[in-house]
Amino acid sequence: MPIVAGAGVLAVVIFAGISGHGGATSVNTVQTTTAGAVTTSAVITAAPIVVNTDPAIVKTNLTHSVAKGNAGDDVKQVQQRLTDLGFSPGPVDGLFGSGTQQAVWAYEKLVLKTPRAQATGRVTNEMWQGMQDQITIPPRRPTQPGSTHVEIYVPEQVLIVFKDNIPELIAHISTGVQNPDGTPKKWCEILTEDTDANGEPLPEPIQRDECADAKTPGGVFRFTRRYEGKRVGPLGGMMNPVYFNYGIAIHGADNVPLEPASHGCVRMNQKLAVVFPGMVKKGDLVYVWGQDGKQPEQYSKADSLPSFNYANPDATTSTSTTTTTIAPTTVPAPPTTVKSTTTTPSATSTTTTTVPGVTTSTSALLID
Repeated sequence: MPIVAGAGVLAVVIFAGISGHGGATSVNTVQTTTAGAVTTSAVITAAPIVVNTDPAIVKTNLTHSVAKGNAGDDVKQVQQRLTDLGFSPGPVDGLFGSGTQQAVWAYEKLVLKTPRAQATGRVTNEMWQGMQDQITIPPRRPTQPGSTHVEIYVPEQVLIVFKDNIPELIAHISTGVQNPDGTPKKWCEILTEDTDANGEPLPEPIQRDECADAKTPGGVFRFTRRYEGKRVGPLGGMMNPVYFNYGIAIHGADNVPLEPASHGCVRMNQKLAVVFPGMVKKGDLVYVWGQDGKQPEQYSKADSLPSFNYANPDATTSTSTTTTTIAPTTVPAPPTTVKSTTTTPSATSTTTTTVPGVTTSTSALLID
């Protein structure tokens, strides 16, 4: 067994060297604890973002700082550079709109390491000088050549689509609302359902007073299903949602603020949501780094579950407008051990909606 384990680690090191396109990588040991059991696994940590400040690069200057509402050639230069790096601002048209602002936010948070609350969305001439350097953004989890995977960094509120370990799309996102300490914030709302979990119309609408935590769990998942166009659920509308963790999806939204603002889903700009589904396919890996600082592989199956809806314990009156009911279901108890792997797929069932001991309705599958 020790010989086999050693060979496995060696294979990981060799793979990292091949798939990292020559960049330096390292193998760290992480421990995953579930119900008292500790599993040790090797985690590939890619090289950090590299900025080559080659003095031979001929740079231009901005005539003035640019921000939302500005227009002109300076804006067009910034948009083109953001596009070249993968930070899709939308059309390179010289108009600094919300798409360009969000692309600048993503650049500030990812490359400049600006805390998300301090991102300005403004490009100064000093910032522009650094933006013109040769910038390499490697994946934190290199995958096999030719494959596509997505990395979601909840602390930075940034998502990256990697194809062949090269960023194709880098986007500012907004995930589940957080308390000041970074934990998911509890929400309670009166929800109106007119369709079931599969989108089929109900005989009559149902209102429920329900609560849950605005949780965007960390972990390793795979894309499971998708819908074209606007998907309307009890918690609001989602444009072109692509699901990877029960009711948690990456989807377009009108409101993608600088801070986390969703019920648990991953919101992105509506224009990006038009092209994103075509970049990924069912089964592609999704790595999520949670707000608590853990690596994706460190989350147990139970930790990676969303927060499923439950009846508001403080509700004083019934909110149902009809006697129609939806039978609750439960998921099996999570295992007491965690398999040591970086490719654990998420559950794909669309009928299991609760954790053991918690009763909920199928509305839990529809998250915004």
